[in-house]
Amino acid sequence: MPHGAPFSSPDGASVKTSIWTPDFVKLTAMTTLLRICTQIQITSMPLFFHHLGGSHALAGLSMTFFTLSALMTRPIVGVALDTYGRRSILLGGTAVYMVSTFLYGFVTFIPILILLRILHGISFSASSTASSTMASDILPEHRMTEGLSYFGLFGTLAVAVAPTAALTLLEAFGYSVLYGLTGIVSLIAFLIGLGIRSGKGGLRGCKKKASDKFAPGGGMPGEGAIRPRRAILEPRSIPPSVVVLFVSLSASAVSVFLPTFAIHRNIDHIGLFFVVQAAALALSRLFIGPWSARTSPRRIVAINLVAQSIALAGIGFSHSLWELLGWAVLFGFANGCLIPQLNAMAVTNAGQANRGKANATFYVALDFGIGVGAACWGLVLDGMEAEWIFILAAILPAISLLTPGVSATARPGRS
Repeated sequence: MPHGAPFSSPDGASVKTSIWTPDFVKLTAMTTLLRICTQIQITSMPLFFHHLGGSHALAGLSMTFFTLSALMTRPIVGVALDTYGRRSILLGGTAVYMVSTFLYGFVTFIPILILLRILHGISFSASSTASSTMASDILPEHRMTEGLSYFGLFGTLAVAVAPTAALTLLEAFGYSVLYGLTGIVSLIAFLIGLGIRSGKGGLRGCKKKASDKFAPGGGMPGEGAIRPRRAILEPRSIPPSVVVLFVSLSASAVSVFLPTFAIHRNIDHIGLFFVVQAAALALSRLFIGPWSARTSPRRIVAINLVAQSIALAGIGFSHSLWELLGWAVLFGFANGCLIPQLNAMAVTNAGQANRGKANATFYVALDFGIGVGAACWGLVLDGMEAEWIFILAAILPAISLLTPGVSATARPGRS
């Protein structure tokens, strides 16, 4: 069967299998541009706080203001997405994101900058949750994991190019030009978003899509199957979200404290670890789609949780850069497989009418794990040697193997 050609579902209906539809391409391009802007701000914002006269402690909180505001508003955004539709929230969030980015270049007073960071976090929550939900709506359900892996693949470009770009532009032109240029990038993202035609209306009262009949927990066809739940979080998405919470808690040890560990072990050029990790993560996004078509989602999750545990423990016992680079390959590949697979499980468990809350539930767990993990590992570092951070972090993915998101009887893959 040709790639992208329709196939017949069990009830005889023709279901399109193409991933790269015009709306998906636009949504992916828009999201990639916004992620580049976000990564530039993550790199430059602590320096900007300090530039305006803030203390190092306050500069360190620059990400906290952003993350907490995003975390607290995701559940509300999820309910709104399922009630009022995706596109208006995507465009509204992106517009506020763009305006706040431009305004950074004119700020000279730290309290105003804090307010902008909070506003920026709220707008980021709206745009990112909406874009993820729209992607899950657009993608064929039997290729959900593959499509979400491609959707996230281009986000690795942000991690790869944004920090260097931010520091280069900052050194050459200063903060006003840096935030002016990122504002232009976010404006381009907004203009791309205007061309997206999916997700215009709310789901309440809409007709049920044929693919929902095959979604776990999606219910039988009919009005009851498409009615959005009233809960702020989606209960059927909690099991995979609990697993991603453990994954992000453990992964935060690497993203935050690996440089400290490298200094402790006298290992130079630790930046190569993150380059190799990003390359392995990108490679995994090309493999996870075909893999998910051939085996159970829970089996994929279990294998990669074990791989992540091994990689984290291996990092803790490493004494050279070459050892760390080897573990970077395993860690990046496992992490790159886990996130899209767990995300796909969260949205398909919920069904079409509740995918906004499903994505909100998933990303609340992901954000919470990253934020809390960084703080917790910092406390561990105050009382233990740096290697213990990674040894303890290796236990968390193993524990998550016992949670319902993995331990329940696996169903065959739907494709």
